[in-house]
Amino acid sequence: MTNVRVLIKKISEVEKYFQMVKKYRKYKPEEIIKNDERYGALQRYLYLLCQSTIDLAEAVISYYSFRVPGNYGEIFQIFQENNLIDRNLSEKMIKMTGFRNLLAHVYGEIDFEKLYQVLVKDIDDINKFLDIIKNKIKL
Repeated sequence: MTNVRVLIKKISEVEKYFQMVKKYRKYKPEEIIKNDERYGALQRYLYLLCQSTIDLAEAVISYYSFRVPGNYGEIFQIFQENNLIDRNLSEKMIKMTGFRNLLAHVYGEIDFEKLYQVLVKDIDDINKFLDIIKNKIKL
């Protein structure tokens, strides 16, 4: 069973990667795509943000002794089942796990439009998820 210290550490990791990714919002799309280092770093930090969010979610499931998920997407269904997040956020977080898989396994070229959308819009869902968890655990 996970303890509160583990949850605090996992939350800290998500916050760290969120701040790192957020820094890339200051760039225009062409400033990212035409700079290999910037583009590569953004992909890596997005992957780490997604993975650390999944790791946090798994730790919360352990902390509350919820049922064990069969895959990453199911993690967020469990949160919905236990009324920790609503269906809309659950679906968005499930999509985030798919994006994480895309980044991890690089199934061909990564669509820059999708990557940029995640950067400027979708990562806010991770921050919303994080706020809900922190509030629930009273951190």
